[in-house]
Amino acid sequence: MAMERIQKVMRAFMPKEEDFFVLFKEGAEHAAQAADCLTDLVTNFKRLELAVENIADIEHKADEVVHNVLRRLNSTFVTPILFDREDLYRIAERMDDIPDLVKGAIDRMSTFRIQEPTEACIEQAELLGRAMHILEDMMNRLPALHPGYGGYCADINTIENEADMLFKATLGELFNSGEDATHILKWKEIYEVIEEAIDTCEDVANLVEAVIIKNA
Repeated sequence: MAMERIQKVMRAFMPKEEDFFVLFKEGAEHAAQAADCLTDLVTNFKRLELAVENIADIEHKADEVVHNVLRRLNSTFVTPILFDREDLYRIAERMDDIPDLVKGAIDRMSTFRIQEPTEACIEQAELLGRAMHILEDMMNRLPALHPGYGGYCADINTIENEADMLFKATLGELFNSGEDATHILKWKEIYEVIEEAIDTCEDVANLVEAVIIKNA
């Protein structure tokens, strides 16, 4: 009986992998919502004020996921089979960067009083949406992923490469457009933040793949 009680107590301190998988799913969902918020905005720029409100709410919910991961880590002695504490925190924190960056882009559009999106901005938003929804699917299937399956990373890498080429070409056109310096600096900042959000999608996918390979 004493041993049973000890085992029961120990189980209470053992984390369930499903707990972290659920949190990662929530984080990916909020990041995907952030990407969709940007896509919706560049489709109808009259919704800028509403987008500012929506992205603030999404970013707050994403922050809560990271806090929940930390609370879960602090309440357990042992981490799940595949992940160590650093893995769990890095993935959660990096994924939380995506809504932060999207919020940064939308806030800049509001602060800079942008009147309409450029074609390059629309293309960037579309690429971010594609990458983020692939990443969301990856996080939803995380429990079933196995070493050697690099489909998600490969697909996101392809999008990230396309985004890099777009970004370089866009900056070249921007600085040779003849527009005034203020216009150039405003759009340079916005392009850079969206580009970083796309890069972050690839970073998260690579982190997950590295954990799976490490524990193969």
